[in-house]
Amino acid sequence: MKKLFAVLLAAGLVSSAWALQTDREQQIEVHADQFNGDEVKQTAVYSGAVVVDQGSMRLTGDVLNLRITPKGYRRATITGAPAKFRQQRDPDAKNPVDEWVHAEAKRITYDEETDTVTLSGTARLSRSENGVEKDMTQGDRIVYDMRNARSVVEGAVEGGRRQRVTTVIAPRTQNSQAKPRAGAPLSPATSIANP
Repeated sequence: MKKLFAVLLAAGLVSSAWALQTDREQQIEVHADQFNGDEVKQTAVYSGAVVVDQGSMRLTGDVLNLRITPKGYRRATITGAPAKFRQQRDPDAKNPVDEWVHAEAKRITYDEETDTVTLSGTARLSRSENGVEKDMTQGDRIVYDMRNARSVVEGAVEGGRRQRVTTVIAPRTQNSQAKPRAGAPLSPATSIANP
């Protein structure tokens, strides 16, 4: 029963919109140096070189905390220096490329109730095609709302001032052989103008 409980919790990590659709049908494997589960509290903790694999998805970190909330939703947090996530995306029949999403942060949290993924602490999210990074965004915190396909990137607050975030967007031409480069930092908006 404990193994089933832990697997059900870990399944909450892989319902991302970033997923290769066939990943959901694959078994979940969690490897760690230690496992502590509490069925009464509905919690599980994996620690020490944690690796979670399901199909193309891989999540790595130092500690993985999983729990089921009183409402029955799953919440999973992995921490590391940094914690990392990668997953292959479904191929586009018109333009077949080997496309991957990569994420890293000090803490990665999936919340099933809000259907959000939050990257906290030196957060970085990128997309690669055929092994070449194409798009990237980084800041102190990235929140991705999977229900509404929206994201918010925030810079850290240092000395009372919000730091800037960076985004690099590759050109979308068929013949583009653009090489990755450092992006120009963008300023956060202070207000939204109505058209």
